[in-house]
Amino acid sequence: MQTSAGEILVLVDENDNQIGTDTRENCHAGKGKRHRAYTVFLFHDGKLLLQQRSSKKLLWPGAWDVSFTSHVYPGETYSQAAARKGLQELNARVGSLTDVHSFVYVAPQGKNTENEFCKLLVGSFDGRVAPNAEEITAIKWARVKEIVEDLAAHPDSYTPWFKLSFEGFMKSPISKMYAA
Repeated sequence: MQTSAGEILVLVDENDNQIGTDTRENCHAGKGKRHRAYTVFLFHDGKLLLQQRSSKKLLWPGAWDVSFTSHVYPGETYSQAAARKGLQELNARVGSLTDVHSFVYVAPQGKNTENEFCKLLVGSFDGRVAPNAEEITAIKWARVKEIVEDLAAHPDSYTPWFKLSFEGFMKSPISKMYAA
């Protein structure tokens, strides 16, 4: 939900139970307040879509990231949030997504912190994207095997939540569908 004061996010405990709401700014300030978020892996023709975060981003500008990621607004499901953000960031119509993995993490950077209960959602789509330049500097397509190799060689090139999402994806049975 957006208000004149900014985005309102859902505060949660370590089990994803809602315990309140607060602004995006307050959720990321200092040590952060745990809030509901998600990451999405979109596949097309056996390749995963990755994005490079805009240099304008508060946290991990310029890092390689999941296909897209964001927060769940009050009254919104994870799937509804993903459909909204898929259009906003990539101009992509996202179909059915599978809830593959959940994790809690805290990742400080400078005066701000990510403190999230995060779900990884995975699916296939038609591959058509028109990235929003305010959000994304570049995109690339990569096979799972190529990502494994690049993560080993350049771990600091990726966001913390990408690494956690990818680790959970690789442990999931669904990864075998995409790991060709």
